[in-house]
Amino acid sequence: MKRASVSQAKNRLRALLAVVRRGETVLVTHRGKPVAQICPIDAESLIDEAAMDLIEEGIMNPPRMRLDLPSFLAAPRPRLPAGHSASRSVAEERNEGR
Repeated sequence: MKRASVSQAKNRLRALLAVVRRGETVLVTHRGKPVAQICPIDAESLIDEAAMDLIEEGIMNPPRMRLDLPSFLAAPRPRLPAGHSASRSVAEERNEGR
């Protein structure tokens, strides 16, 4: 784990963030004592946080179960009936205010 003082972190933030982007963690110290940790962020946690905000606002309902991605991707794709357009259906739904 890389260590940096507060002043080093302030003066070399860009370089430290490059280290973090490579997957390493940086320990920030003040007078030799740890005060903060800069670590790579998990993209899934960001999605979960955004979803929680939507759930709390009543915009979205929480999922009942976790998505089984391999099964989902292996499932046959739905087909539109002949003469139907997906873009026209979306435009109609938008116009109806759904």
